[in-house]
Amino acid sequence: MLIKLHGTSGSGKSTVARFLMGLGSVYAHTAAYEVTIPEFKKPLYILGLYNSQCGGCDTLTAGQQIALIEYYAPRGHVFYEGLLGSEYYGKLGACSEQYGEEHVFAFLDTPIEVCIERVKARRLAKGNTTPLNETNTRDRIYKIQRLKDKLIKNNRNVVTLEYLQANTQALNLYRKSENVESKAT
Repeated sequence: MLIKLHGTSGSGKSTVARFLMGLGSVYAHTAAYEVTIPEFKKPLYILGLYNSQCGGCDTLTAGQQIALIEYYAPRGHVFYEGLLGSEYYGKLGACSEQYGEEHVFAFLDTPIEVCIERVKARRLAKGNTTPLNETNTRDRIYKIQRLKDKLIKNNRNVVTLEYLQANTQALNLYRKSENVESKAT
């Protein structure tokens, strides 16, 4: 199973990735992490790098992401996330079509005010006291919603993850694919 997680800055995408990495032993590849989760038959590959507070596929081009998906999907489960708007569907969307229902487009429902407060806190922690221009973050919400609508219109496998339960809900999607019974997490 492949999960592409969508959400604006501060929505919790990297938090979900780090949660999944914490479930087993982790081996770092060049642009991905291989996580061996004891209850799973297949490894989980988390694309992108998480050596800073923000991570994921934001530093990878669409072509690099496609190459990583094509390399890791036959070997196990794949998780990837990043800030990509409605223009995203293009090459990556076409690539994902070959996986059908096994490719899940997950969208975080984190309220925009929570996202903005998290972004402000991150900036402050880095020593950046410049006031945040909230426009970009707010505008991304609309782009992400347009993408979600487009995916639904194209009969893609779309789910919404509740931001306070996103870690467990993402894990349960993989459990369902593995036919592993859900446990309390």
